[in-house]
Amino acid sequence: MAINTLDMVLVHRMFRHEFHDVLALIDDVPAGDVARAGVVGDHIAFLVSALHHHHAAEDELIWPTLQGRVPGSKTDLDRMADQHEVIAASVQGVEALLAAWTTSADREVAQRLTAAVSELSAVVDEHLDDEERTALPIIAKHLRDEEWQAVGKRGASFLSARNMRLGIVLGAMVLGSASEDERQIFMSNVPLPQRLMVQLFGARTMAAYRQRLYGSA
Repeated sequence: MAINTLDMVLVHRMFRHEFHDVLALIDDVPAGDVARAGVVGDHIAFLVSALHHHHAAEDELIWPTLQGRVPGSKTDLDRMADQHEVIAASVQGVEALLAAWTTSADREVAQRLTAAVSELSAVVDEHLDDEERTALPIIAKHLRDEEWQAVGKRGASFLSARNMRLGIVLGAMVLGSASEDERQIFMSNVPLPQRLMVQLFGARTMAAYRQRLYGSA
């Protein structure tokens, strides 16, 4: 029986949306407003960290498993891994500028950061489109359910009791663009403790996060 890869589709949708929206957030920071740059910078760093661990889970648990199990797909799977390397290089460019911008809110640095994030967003979009078109059908057919669950746990491994709030925020972001049916399917695969946290505190926590980031919930 094929596994349901909807959760990855929803995570991809979240990355596309959030990285696109970051561009306007950077542009709207007044020159010299270090406090505001820090808020937006924290959000960018959070997204980059989530993206890194999402890709690490695939690099460690998906591509090696499927290359051994589906040798005919090696070319496609190698391309996925190669695209991760391109994205990682783009992330390094963003991180290098992010540190300088959040401590200065300099407009020239902001423009360079906007260009770097725009480049990152473009390569992420290209990769996610390719992955959904090419890799997800292979994953759905050849990966076992327990292997798929391990991928999800690895992707969320950077979240812990110490940053539970960000875990709730990430879950709410993923669910933000989901339909009601998609929400029910996604939540049915979330372990009960985390499911209760999102159900009880997700809306309130996300509203506070959005209020701080956008000025409105």
